[in-house]
Amino acid sequence: MTAHAVDPAVPVRAAAVPPTLAHRVLSLLAVVVLFQGLPTLLRDEAVSRVYLSVGFGLLYGALLLLAVLVATARGDRGLRRLDAAVLGAAVVRLALQTAYAVNSSAQPYHDDEGALVTTAARSFASGGHVYGAHFTGVAELFHVGTTPLMDGSSADTFGYPPLSVLLNAPFTAHGLVPLPTWLPVAGLWCVGSLVAAALLMFRRLPAPLRPAATVLLFAVIWMFPYAREGYPVFLTLPFLVVVLAGWSRIGAGGRLGRAGILSAGCLGVADAAHQLAWFLTVFLLVGVLLLLRGEQGYWRPALAVTGRYVGVAAGVFLVLNLPFLLRDGRAWGSGVLTVLTQHASPQGLGPVDISLWLTSGSGAPGMYSAAAAAALLATLAAFVVWPARLAPALALLPWPAFFLSTRSTETYFVLLAPLWVVALACNERALFATAWSWRPAPLRRHAVRLALPPLLVAPALVLLLVAILTPPPLRLTATGSGPHAPHGTRLTGLDRITATVRNTGGRPLRPAFATSVTAWLDLDWRIVSGPRTVPPHGSAVYVLRRIGAPLTPNPAGPTLLTILTDDPMTLTNATVRLPAGR
Repeated sequence: MTAHAVDPAVPVRAAAVPPTLAHRVLSLLAVVVLFQGLPTLLRDEAVSRVYLSVGFGLLYGALLLLAVLVATARGDRGLRRLDAAVLGAAVVRLALQTAYAVNSSAQPYHDDEGALVTTAARSFASGGHVYGAHFTGVAELFHVGTTPLMDGSSADTFGYPPLSVLLNAPFTAHGLVPLPTWLPVAGLWCVGSLVAAALLMFRRLPAPLRPAATVLLFAVIWMFPYAREGYPVFLTLPFLVVVLAGWSRIGAGGRLGRAGILSAGCLGVADAAHQLAWFLTVFLLVGVLLLLRGEQGYWRPALAVTGRYVGVAAGVFLVLNLPFLLRDGRAWGSGVLTVLTQHASPQGLGPVDISLWLTSGSGAPGMYSAAAAAALLATLAAFVVWPARLAPALALLPWPAFFLSTRSTETYFVLLAPLWVVALACNERALFATAWSWRPAPLRRHAVRLALPPLLVAPALVLLLVAILTPPPLRLTATGSGPHAPHGTRLTGLDRITATVRNTGGRPLRPAFATSVTAWLDLDWRIVSGPRTVPPHGSAVYVLRRIGAPLTPNPAGPTLLTILTDDPMTLTNATVRLPAGR
């Protein structure tokens, strides 16, 4: 047999490397999840805005084609290109969703976050104050509900760091580029931040994991609605992706370098956008310090590099806050802490629901937040003791503690979930093994280390039990009335409640009333008769009227009347007795 000569001038084409099954399945999953909601969106716009219907239809067909191509791609390089195409389709889907949700016939916002950002930006652009100012007309102007407080009032101050105001001010009525009032500029900034975070995440993740950027930022159903409403936490996402993607290498070799300076600058911007970034900052700085201490072998160089990192981040944060610090003075400090210090009414998906729905209330609901603070400190202490074990979960560590707080809403847990993946996948686990861990003499014993986790969580559990088991000082009975169906056989609405309140405590209490037929408190009730406060060891009778349409009673369970007091904070529940034949 004669061997054929190979022409050295003709390049030999390398065989395509097949993608792993896990990569292919994740890529296919990224396509599949983008289908959700498309049929409904297409049909809703089939007549009113045909161009959107056509766009959704074309996208639907493109996703079907991409699904086939992903399933049949031969090479790893080809599948990577398809991942980029799927990400592009996700961006198109987001643009169509935004066009669907934004138009001149719709309200710009449906929640108070974007409305407060816009109002504060207008005030700033016109030379007014941002912090310390009460924007009392927000609810009526934007037709949104506002966060209820324990004293019965509503949050009407801007309580976030100022980045969202700086971004929105140029586009307000007094800004450089006035836009229509129906355009949710705050929401558009947050939607744009979603896109930027997805692109950065796609770029930094290992190739087989890049479809996760599409899934987490575009296909998770709660992302777009929150971004559309202008919730400022989304502004932190692209900057925190940069920070967390290489946090384990910050200051490596004893030098901050350009990458470290960029990371510190991004951290400062994130901290100027939302308070949730502050909690992550604490864990990040502790993690960086422990890694550098393990690498350098001494505290002095580790502290020096960490200090330079903190200095850059703090400098950027200060520059962004300086205009407000100069204009609003002392109000700036209390303003940026508002979300953390205000006595907002309880709401959540955690133990606070025990006092809200399962018992008669709590005489110490503030202990729920105290338990959350204790759990946060316990988590930080555990991180110092076991850094190598916990460092991969750095971006997740601050949030479980919020499960115990008075307002344990899902925003604390899921909106930053893409960062969990970034921190886990973009840092080498081997680097964490060199982190310095605190090992005083007692902790060198195995039995002590086993006993430490229960000891760390014990204060939080004690505070949690105090919140649950402390009885409310008020005793409550309530009777409701309202319009009936024809012939008076069934109560169709609840518009009047008579409440008898007895104070068993030694302090006067000023009640605020709310009802609930679901997991949401309805504070649309006004006192038409009854004293301002219930005296110590005294009683009072209150007549309440509902603002607007009567409340529909709960057909499947009780209708609850809740009393909130602020000083001291208490929570009291009772079932509203309804007329027979309800």
